[in-house]
Amino acid sequence: MHKVLMVFTLLVAANLASTGSAPKTLAENKNIVTAHRGSSAAAPENTLSSIRKAIRDGAGYAEIDVQETADGVVILMHDNTARRTAGIDKPVWEIDSAELRNASAGAWFGKPFEDERVPTLDEAIQTSKGRIRLNIELKNNGHQKQLAEKTVALLQKHTFENDCTITSFDPELLRKVKKLRPGIKTGRIIGEKTDVNAQMYASGDYEVISAAYPLIDETFMREARKHHKEVYAWTVNEKKTMERMVSLGVDSVITNEPDRLVRLLKTIPRP
Repeated sequence: MHKVLMVFTLLVAANLASTGSAPKTLAENKNIVTAHRGSSAAAPENTLSSIRKAIRDGAGYAEIDVQETADGVVILMHDNTARRTAGIDKPVWEIDSAELRNASAGAWFGKPFEDERVPTLDEAIQTSKGRIRLNIELKNNGHQKQLAEKTVALLQKHTFENDCTITSFDPELLRKVKKLRPGIKTGRIIGEKTDVNAQMYASGDYEVISAAYPLIDETFMREARKHHKEVYAWTVNEKKTMERMVSLGVDSVITNEPDRLVRLLKTIPRP
């Protein structure tokens, strides 16, 4: 029995030596996986819990949304009002950060998250540094004052400029970021209802096109690559769509369920 085991071990070792290593999969490129508002299927969106869950899930990026409060603090929140996720029926730009700090950002999601608070971007960066990259969407709510400037300042404070992508629907906000810190990667977001001129978007002054997944096909990818642009696809939760986006060669798939995407990628050999 010992001899058989020894022979088997030697055969495995010889096989690994001849191939160089065990088979590799796309899961090794963690940046393919972006957790949408953190792992938002398993934890309340845009919270430190959802970012931590994204880290545990093996995501390379956590996508978050940022806005300014009435007193100018950059916080994580998607909607224009805090009603849905924090129970405050006022626009974000009319709420002081102290009022938000006293609200629950997780009660709506479930009892285990009642003590969750609306995080600041500063806290999100500290939680992420050295553990996960951030895709930071600058929200254009029509009331932002120094959102780009304050975001860049926080990235510099934590030397996080090389660990993020700043995205927005608003090209003017992206231009401000580039003017302040040209080396920060930026990306233009385009929505599902956009009348897409792929060439127009591909030629913009940013490194990434973050597109609603129904817009992405072979032609879209060809135009993006011709202009040396990365492509992010959002928001992808169905397995077939995940497979389609991966087969098209997008650079990152934004999903509410990063753990599911990681499991899928483990079944796909690297080219």
